[in-house]
Amino acid sequence: MTLRRHPDVRVVRAQTVHQGRVFDVVREELVLPSGLRQDLEIVDHPGAVAIAALDASGDLLLVRQYRHACGDWVLELPAGRVEPGEDRLEAAMRELEEETGHRAASWELLVEFFAAPGFCSELLGVYLARDLVALGPDARAADHDEELEVVRLPASRVLELPVKDAKSLIAAALLLARDLSR
Repeated sequence: MTLRRHPDVRVVRAQTVHQGRVFDVVREELVLPSGLRQDLEIVDHPGAVAIAALDASGDLLLVRQYRHACGDWVLELPAGRVEPGEDRLEAAMRELEEETGHRAASWELLVEFFAAPGFCSELLGVYLARDLVALGPDARAADHDEELEVVRLPASRVLELPVKDAKSLIAAALLLARDLSR
């Protein structure tokens, strides 16, 4: 994985302190143009995609799954990591099929953002997917370590329920602002 670097910031020292399957942790000492020195630990993540998939009635397809870091089941947009060398839209198409059993005929990048820029390099792209087709048994299977339940809700309900997933809240708010979901 490779951290993005600003040309005006000087990295004095960089050391990978953890190399993992999903992300690396890098300890860096850097100097800002003002001369301020910072010692940081950064989660270096390859990036991820999430899919705001709207069905014919305007409901969002969400997935409910156990998230151990939260200690609970979380209701969220289908999402996943971008594999090395993989196109971000292709990753979104793959994740939608694996996690919901659907494909979409219409795709649009809705928004990109850093979820936790204070310590993590993960850039998350949220794609709007429409004109869904359920694939049934021909769909790609979910990853072996995923247990998913598909839930359909209007974007307004996502904002009313105790949904705590940032990408899902952002997507629901954007869809409502664009009047794309009930």
